[in-house]
Amino acid sequence: MTATEGMARDYDAHSEYQRAVADTGAARIRSCVEAVTLGVGDTFVVADYGCSTGANSMVAVHTAVAAVRTRNSAQPVVAIHNDLPSNDWNQLFANVESSPNSYLRVPGPSAIPLASAISFFAPSAPARSVHLGMSFSAAHWLRTQPTVAVPGGFYFCDATGDARAALAAEADADWTTFLTARAADLATGGRLLAQMVGTDGQGNVTARKSLRAMAAVAAEMAADGKLDPKAVEQYILPAYARTVDEARAPLTRPGSPVHGVLAEVECRTDPVPNPYLAKWRSDGDAEAYGTAYAAFLRGFTESSLRDHLFAPGVPAGDLDGAVDDFFARLAARFAADPEREPFEDWTLTVVLTRT
Repeated sequence: MTATEGMARDYDAHSEYQRAVADTGAARIRSCVEAVTLGVGDTFVVADYGCSTGANSMVAVHTAVAAVRTRNSAQPVVAIHNDLPSNDWNQLFANVESSPNSYLRVPGPSAIPLASAISFFAPSAPARSVHLGMSFSAAHWLRTQPTVAVPGGFYFCDATGDARAALAAEADADWTTFLTARAADLATGGRLLAQMVGTDGQGNVTARKSLRAMAAVAAEMAADGKLDPKAVEQYILPAYARTVDEARAPLTRPGSPVHGVLAEVECRTDPVPNPYLAKWRSDGDAEAYGTAYAAFLRGFTESSLRDHLFAPGVPAGDLDGAVDDFFARLAARFAADPEREPFEDWTLTVVLTRT
């Protein structure tokens, strides 16, 4: 069963974190471009994996195209935007056309935008054609909805024993599959830059507190008769915040399809500041904080929650109303105590090269 069909319709309006993560990659993008060797007459191909509507990665693709043109002002460039067929492709190409950050505004011959409407767990470009692959805030999503239950929690890090081992194995298999697909796409010497939620060396897990708050709200709705307790018990968000060691594992494991094929350039975690909490500490508007924070979570969790928690869990009646109720309760919870359950992010950055 597919884990998610994509992001909520208002994802762009509430994705400050995702933009902040993408913005941290500018120097790395330029370094990746500089490291790629092109033949005479070659077209530089950049691929944006898990692009959504492009609002968050537009600056990154612009940076890549500008870096290419710094080397060669007449260099032909193709930008491949990859996401699921259910993605809002109309909005993606509207953003490419109209955004002030669009790579179409880089001086020189106009870069050619292309769409790749396929899961990034499969090859998503012509074989060995991509010189720079990028993925921001997407590779942490699991390919299918996990079937293990985490009683009292919504997140992999609250699982124990066999359940935790099963989730780790599923995440490893998905990451290995993702990297195998990228190895098929990348040209020799091509680079992959992937940033996703992570777990740092001290065991700090991105979004742990947020998911515990969401589980508490779901349990409250179950107690009020608004959700089936069994559905709440069985739901888990299909995302996994890898450690550096887990990110490296497919590269170093003998027998892995990418062992000896992809090589590490960089692999690390870094904290990303919380813009919602910073704003609340500045203006003291707890209600605005709760509303913005809940909307941010809704942007990337609603699809999964709707399909795998609310669809099977709403006893009868209004599915949309139940989803709205959930996020309204979540906003009120955050507003009541802004410091209790803030979103905390330790972004995992992985840069690899095709040998």
